[in-house]
Amino acid sequence: MNLLQKIGTGILDFLSFLPYFKGKGLIALQTLRIFGRSQPLTMRLPNGSRIWVGNDHAGHAVLPYCIGKYEREFTLLFLRFLNRLGPGDSVVDLGANVGYYSVMAAWHLRRFPKSWVFAFEPNPQAFSYLVQNKELNCLSNLVVFQQAIGDQEGRIKLYINPGGITFGSLQPYLAHLTQVCEVSMSTLDKLLQQYPDTRIALIKMDIEGAELFALRGAVEILNTFRPVIFYEENEAACAAFGYNVKDLRNFLRELGYRFEFMKPSDVQNVIAIPEGS
Repeated sequence: MNLLQKIGTGILDFLSFLPYFKGKGLIALQTLRIFGRSQPLTMRLPNGSRIWVGNDHAGHAVLPYCIGKYEREFTLLFLRFLNRLGPGDSVVDLGANVGYYSVMAAWHLRRFPKSWVFAFEPNPQAFSYLVQNKELNCLSNLVVFQQAIGDQEGRIKLYINPGGITFGSLQPYLAHLTQVCEVSMSTLDKLLQQYPDTRIALIKMDIEGAELFALRGAVEILNTFRPVIFYEENEAACAAFGYNVKDLRNFLRELGYRFEFMKPSDVQNVIAIPEGS
């Protein structure tokens, strides 16, 4: 790491310890532009793990999460549930993107035997950053898959934003999802059969409308391990797949889940918790 990178990383780390305030994003962005113009910087995440942040679309997309502007409540609650996990507990991250949540989860679980984080990201560009962030933190317990998750196996079209790493979906429900690539798809139950000693304790999903299909392909895991599920409800994204948010909730209710709702924003973030927990 050269001198400019060290200075920029130091500024970003200092910002990471501060609560969000108006102007924090501008300071972080200017730091990226000045000190990260030739090489990416790294930034501390809330639990001490780190993530690459470059002066490019990917860096600009992840920066608001790192400074606490986006998904602040989601992050705090995710870390709270993560801190309840112990030896043998594992996490699944569907729609891992560059690894913001996957890296924090694997960092927490790295000291426990037989505890894994399984991160799924079909977008090739986002997956590349996910791999880099795994290597940055030396996380041998983070298992990454460049794969979509659903209720069947095969090949499927992924619609992505050609200018960046966000909002990829298996349905083109947003106007800017104009680039198409073909990706592999499987079910969670099928893929995790190769890890028979794994106990799935927590699932996080952000897969732009494919949530119901992913859950249908994970019924064995849901019935066996009763994991807590963090997910978002996006009515427009669900509609593109031919169902609605009520269908998603009913599916989980039938499996014995109750719901805790975070403060509404553009979408409704939800925690599905097994009854009796």
